[in-house]
Amino acid sequence: MNIAEAKEIRMVDFLQLLGHSPVRICNSQYWYLSPLRQEDTPSFKVNDRLNEWYDFGEATGGDLVELGKHLYGTDSVSEVLSRIERQEGIRDLPRVRLPVAMLQPVEADMRDVRVVPLRHHALLSYLRSRMIDADIGKMFCKEVHYELRRRHYFGLAFGNLSGGYEVRNPYYKGCLKSKDVSLIRHSHGETQGHVCLFEGFMDFLSYMTLRQAGDKAICVDAPCDHLVMNSVNNLKKALGHLQEYPFIHCYLDNDLAGQKTVETVASLFAGKVNNEAYRYDGYKDLNDYLRGKRL
Repeated sequence: MNIAEAKEIRMVDFLQLLGHSPVRICNSQYWYLSPLRQEDTPSFKVNDRLNEWYDFGEATGGDLVELGKHLYGTDSVSEVLSRIERQEGIRDLPRVRLPVAMLQPVEADMRDVRVVPLRHHALLSYLRSRMIDADIGKMFCKEVHYELRRRHYFGLAFGNLSGGYEVRNPYYKGCLKSKDVSLIRHSHGETQGHVCLFEGFMDFLSYMTLRQAGDKAICVDAPCDHLVMNSVNNLKKALGHLQEYPFIHCYLDNDLAGQKTVETVASLFAGKVNNEAYRYDGYKDLNDYLRGKRL
């Protein structure tokens, strides 16, 4: 068995073969009691569409080969592949075929990439449709233009600490260059006592719009730095920055993934974490609150 063949094994079926059944299924998200340790509430998620896992208790995840490293206690890929191949019943499991677009990120085919100040009317209109203040958008975002398969595209570009960009438009969500967290400090070169944690930059922009409007029901009444994970899969990277702060305010989604992320952060920084999701109870996230879109 090689790596590509291992990745074709449906993770949900593999876990079932090992005796692990999902506790909860929501859309294509399967939640388990972690196979990596003892626990009473599920904190291990499998995205069945992408065939990838994420463990909120360990703040790590990946494909089946990465899971095998944790299950079998080895960093040897060859050992993992051998153990998977020897697993009784493995040959009877159906194989999944991920679309080529997933196996080969579309960003790899982008050409003539240009990042410029945000001014395109269509992108500003997109921000308005999300109720985000245009000046806030211009302050924290740029716009990116690129050629893909001989056609021109453009989108919002939100920078991260590795020099990459989260890219959004109404039809596309992706990342240029390296995936990483984004840290926006209240004062240049100075760390505040408070930090607000967000999953994505739309929630961060929503928070800044609400703060500008004086919404004290949502916003923290103190100078704050802001940390955007750009994906819960970046939680481990975020933790290194969060340890600098005595007060951590979590503005995450009102769903199981958001709850588990907060629980992970709270378990590592006991007494320092405030779960602010109650402020927008009844809404999926901050942007839905801003738009008045209830669950």
